[in-house]
Amino acid sequence: MDHIANEAEEIYQRLIRKKSVLGVMVFNENGIRTSMDNATTTEMTNALVPLNDLARKTVKDLDPDNDLLFFRIRTSKNEMMIGVDEGHLYIVIQDARFIRTQHMPKQ
Repeated sequence: MDHIANEAEEIYQRLIRKKSVLGVMVFNENGIRTSMDNATTTEMTNALVPLNDLARKTVKDLDPDNDLLFFRIRTSKNEMMIGVDEGHLYIVIQDARFIRTQHMPKQ
């Protein structure tokens, strides 16, 4: 395993140990490392990878010299965090009950 792969594995291991994290996926040219079952991994991949691609394209369309590195989507149940680093795509699913809400606007 090269340095980048080792670093990605360290990040993966650190994330899956967090109490709030429901699942982690790390993508690279060699495949997917996931903490979730196959059905959930497939469902999340089919929904979130195209969303990541669209978001990255949108940023490039707005500014060709810019790159999207990270974004998050918060729902009433979960928060999905998507980031790119050193040739790896990280997707982390977190339980929204563990997210601090003191800075969130009241509805």
